[in-house]
Amino acid sequence: MSNKKPIDWILATFSIVGIVFVYLFQDFPFLATLIVSEQGLFVGRKLLRVILNDLFMLLFIAVWFKDKQVTRLALLIQLIDSFVLLPIYLYYKLSTEGVSEISDPFLSQFHRLIINPTLMILLIPAVYFQKISSKK
Repeated sequence: MSNKKPIDWILATFSIVGIVFVYLFQDFPFLATLIVSEQGLFVGRKLLRVILNDLFMLLFIAVWFKDKQVTRLALLIQLIDSFVLLPIYLYYKLSTEGVSEISDPFLSQFHRLIINPTLMILLIPAVYFQKISSKK
């Protein structure tokens, strides 16, 4: 990242700090004033966390790689995460365990994959590997 401008460093740092803040303040207390049901509050918190995490990671990837194809791939992963994987997780979680924050081992790993920006983080080494492979 040696050819990056100061604004790139600022945006990359902002995105990482954003992810840390989403983790630290994941309860989003303001949602409790907007949503009255316990299940609705659970879904709202998870949905907001996924959206914010993925947007911060999308910003990071766009700034880090400066490659429209990589950014589009990250956006596609975000959309799959939000519109396919998250509803599956929420359905399974709410129908089997309710709104408890403690999950069985499988669901716990599925939670980490979807709610945390794990999918987007995994994209970074994959892109590096692909760029290194294409230079050979």
